[in-house]
Amino acid sequence: MTRPFGFVMLCGSLTVLGPACATKSFVHEQVSVTETKLTERIDATETKLTQRADVQDAKLRETADRAGASRQAIDEVGALASGAKSRAELAAVAPQDAEARLSQRLADRNRYRLLGTRFIYFDSGQADIRREDVDELEDLAKTLRADPNAVLELQGFADPRGSDRYNNELARERVEAVMRYLVQRHGIELRQLRAIAMGKALGAGEKPGTDAFAGARRVEIRMLAPWSSWEDSHAQIDQSDATGAASPPTSADADRPATPTIAPRDALKIDEPGPAWREILETIAPQDLGRKD
Repeated sequence: MTRPFGFVMLCGSLTVLGPACATKSFVHEQVSVTETKLTERIDATETKLTQRADVQDAKLRETADRAGASRQAIDEVGALASGAKSRAELAAVAPQDAEARLSQRLADRNRYRLLGTRFIYFDSGQADIRREDVDELEDLAKTLRADPNAVLELQGFADPRGSDRYNNELARERVEAVMRYLVQRHGIELRQLRAIAMGKALGAGEKPGTDAFAGARRVEIRMLAPWSSWEDSHAQIDQSDATGAASPPTSADADRPATPTIAPRDALKIDEPGPAWREILETIAPQDLGRKD
C-alpha cells in the first residue's frame, strides 16, 4: 500500500514543478527583451542628445562668429566715422584759416621784403647794356616771371664828372635801358618795375679815381617781394621738409623746374607760391595790390 502512494506523490511533485520552471524561463526572456529595449532607447536618447548638443554648439559658434564680425564692422564704422569727423573739422578750419591769411595778405600788400641787390655797370658816357651784364638781367627776368608779385626798384647813377643836368639825363637813360631790356626781351610788366634817376654819385668815403668812377656808373637794382608771399613760400618749404623724409618725391616734383635765384652773391632764393595760394591770388585784382591804371 505504501508504494502506490509514493508514486502518486512523486508524480504530483513533477506536475507542480513543471509550470514553475516554464514561468522562470519566460520571466528571464522578458527581462532580457526589456533590458535590450531599454538599452536601445537609452542609446537612441544619448545619440539624440549628442546630436542636439552638437547642433547647439554649432549655433553658438555661428552666433559667436557673427558677433565677432559685427564687432569688427562696428570698429571699422567707428574708425571711418572718426576719420570723417577729423576731415570735417579740417574742412571747417581751412576756410577760416584761408580767410585770415587773405585778410593779412591784403593788409600787408604794401609791405615788401628785400630779397637781394644787383648792379649793372656802364662805360663812361654810355647807356648801352654791356655784354658781361646780360646774365644778370636774364636772372632778374626769370625771377620776375617766377613770382608775379615781385617788383624791382631801379636807381640810375653817373660818376661825378660833368654837369648835374648831363649826369641826371645819363642816369635816366641808363635806367630806361635796363627797363627796355626787361620789357622788350622778356615781356616783364611795367607794374613790376619802379625806376628813378639819381644823377651823379660817389660812394661814401671813396676818393675820386678810375675805380670809384667805374663803380658810380651803374644801375642799382633791388628785388622786393610782399611779406605775405615770402611767408607763404617759406611755410610751404617747412611743410615739405617735415614730410619729405616719409614721402618720396613724385614724378611731378622731379619734373618741376628749379626756382631761379635772385642774388648768387647772397644765395637768396625766391620760391613760387603754392597751388592753394595761387588760387587765392587769382581772386585779387591788380588794384588791390597797388596797381594804378
